Amino acid sequence: MRRLLVCPLIVVFLLASFAMTVGAEEAEDEHETYKGLLQTVDSSIISLRQGGSASGSLSQARTLYNSLVGPYENEINNSTELIEIDNRITQAFNSLQQSATEENIRALRSDISLMASELGIGLSSIYEYALFVVLGIGIFVSLLITLITRRVVNWERMREIKAEVSAFQKELREAQRKRDMKSVHKLQQDQKRIMSLQGTMMKENFKPTLFYIVPYFIFWFILSGIYAGWVVAWLPFRLDLPFFGTWVSCGFLSWYLLTYFGFSQMWRKLLIRD
Repeated sequence: MRRLLVCPLIVVFLLASFAMTVGAEEAEDEHETYKGLLQTVDSSIISLRQGGSASGSLSQARTLYNSLVGPYENEINNSTELIEIDNRITQAFNSLQQSATEENIRALRSDISLMASELGIGLSSIYEYALFVVLGIGIFVSLLITLITRRVVNWERMREIKAEVSAFQKELREAQRKRDMKSVHKLQQDQKRIMSLQGTMMKENFKPTLFYIVPYFIFWFILSGIYAGWVVAWLPFRLDLPFFGTWVSCGFLSWYLLTYFGFSQMWRKLLIRD
């Protein structure tokens, strides 16, 4: 049991240390400006896909772009290739203020990335490949939690209880359907014991949480801060959700939850056969 408690803490500590190290490296002004620029361009795409205007975000992106390339003005002016890219970006900003399309904004983003690459400005791989990084985290964490659950929970007893509760509920429904009040009354007398069994199931299901809840939230807090405002994945469609509005992209939270719960079910089927 002690190993089960220590293992998640060690894993989360190592992952969190890596994430904080990368975050510290990204804290340089130049890289932060570049990251903010890409985030702002992505925000314009989100606004456009949600039926709004992209002009506000694009104006902000233009300011960030000028701030990014300003220190490299001499280097740009001495390179025909860089002048061409810069002119293309400037023209794109001008035209997009008049008429913006998602395709043209993505082309602008691509040119900005090309310019940054030529100037030696880059992003950490955790942002560049955020989709796969968060996917990997979701797969790993879901596997780790499934292994803890498999070890901690008494699955043989759980299956016995599930079968007994299921049989009781089926028998009760059948008696109620037939209006067999004698059988219903008899079964209801056994309901207290069934409720006790259901309570046992809840306790068993909750036990694994004690081993990972604290490191899980620490890790979650760190990664949420690192990926705040970053588009991890784009939806290939618009999804109108009640109360939430139009969903067009996944940030860290939504992409992580999709991958975590998707793979969690798979691991449970494979490792626990629940």
